[in-house]
Amino acid sequence: MPSKWLGAGPESETPRDGLVSSRAEWHSLLVGASVGVITALAGGKDAAWLFIILAGIAVGGKEVHVGHLEHVSREPVYALVAAVGTFLITAFVLVRRLPGGVV
Repeated sequence: MPSKWLGAGPESETPRDGLVSSRAEWHSLLVGASVGVITALAGGKDAAWLFIILAGIAVGGKEVHVGHLEHVSREPVYALVAAVGTFLITAFVLVRRLPGGVV
C-alpha cells in the first residue's frame, strides 16, 4: 500500500497525480538533493564538477543508461531544484550551525 501511494511505478499507474507521484520523480528528487548536500559539504572544484555533471544529465547534454540517473534525465526539474535548494540550505544554514564547521 505505501509503495503504491508513494509512486512505485510510472505516474499513470499511481492513484494520485502531481508532485513526486512516481518512482522517477522520487529518484530524481533524491539524487538532486544528495548532490546538493555533497557539493555544499565537500566544496572545491571536484564537488562543483559533480553538480555540473548532474546538470548536464538533467538538461540532456549527456545521455545515461544507469539506474536512477535515467530518472534524472526523465524528470530534470526535480533534480535541479532539489540540488540547488539543498546546496543553499546546507551551505548557508546547516554549516553555520555545526560546531567547528566543516573540515
